[in-house]
Amino acid sequence: MKEEKGRDSDLDYNKTLSVIIPVYNTEMYLKRCLDSALAALPGNSEILIINDGSPDQSEIIALKYSEDFPTIIRYFYKTNGGLSDAKNYGLNHAEGEYIIFLDSDDYVELDMYNEILNEMIQTGAQLGICDINCEYEVDGSSVISCCYNPNRGSAFFQIMDTPLVAASWNKIIHRSLFEGLDYPTGLNNEDVAVTPIILARANRFVIVKKPMYKYVQRPGSIQNSKFSNKRFVIIDTTNIAIKRAADLPIHIQKQIKGSLYIHQILGVLLYPIRNQSFFRRYFMIREFMGKVNISFSDFFQNRYVVDNGLIDNRKHRIFKRLSVMLLKRKLYLITSIFFEFVNLAEKVNAQIVKKGHK
Repeated sequence: MKEEKGRDSDLDYNKTLSVIIPVYNTEMYLKRCLDSALAALPGNSEILIINDGSPDQSEIIALKYSEDFPTIIRYFYKTNGGLSDAKNYGLNHAEGEYIIFLDSDDYVELDMYNEILNEMIQTGAQLGICDINCEYEVDGSSVISCCYNPNRGSAFFQIMDTPLVAASWNKIIHRSLFEGLDYPTGLNNEDVAVTPIILARANRFVIVKKPMYKYVQRPGSIQNSKFSNKRFVIIDTTNIAIKRAADLPIHIQKQIKGSLYIHQILGVLLYPIRNQSFFRRYFMIREFMGKVNISFSDFFQNRYVVDNGLIDNRKHRIFKRLSVMLLKRKLYLITSIFFEFVNLAEKVNAQIVKKGHK
């Protein structure tokens, strides 16, 4: 199929909402994704399918949907350039006043778009957000991830101080907030470089406290594939976000940096790296922290890193505070040993809980 050329920049934004769906190797999930988007789509809105050179049968599925819904679905094929490039391509072709992304292996609840959008229009908010339902394919379990932290003061930092703050798919965003921003091509964790800036630009927020976005955790996805040092790219996207925030008010810059440090940089250490085998974990900690210490000289002086865990329960607070203390002192082997005991304790606790449910 021939590649679709980009449009001129003088687009008429005559649609209400543009749902941008980048597609790559998700043929098993694409129908569910598209069915949910079609069912949830408000009136006078569009769905953009951006096929990023997918080698599987995704194109056949996408073409069929675009033929069945020609006034709603617009299909584009482009040579493979990665998720960032596909998102930028979708933004350049979107005609909606409001934008949201949807991963092609995920899906949404029926009322998600209308409920968020209606509240945004009623209040004049430029950004609306909802909670996330993380669904795990392996065991069929699910975990709710809240989109705000009520223990923080401002609405901005309530949203910023959450683990999945960077996600672009649980947020409806006014098109104007993307002005001058793009997703860094060739880098994973691309949302980290964009979402904090958009949140800082928004005049006000709508927070819908319902888990209406279904975030499917599957073994073959980008986020759940085998962890490697390629994921250290989070340092690059964090750096981009911090530099892009330089023109914002100082207190906003500090909150953005604090959120990125604890949820992106420290989060990589405390979760995916911690879950590696002992020696692999040790060498990864050493390599990652070497890069962190070079890129972020103020990391361990940052007040949000220092205070990390203060508002958590006692168990998580001790875990986070001890981890930071060991990492600060560059005791990486001891950190790996500590993580081993934490992992063992979690397994034992999980077995106890499982037995209690029988």
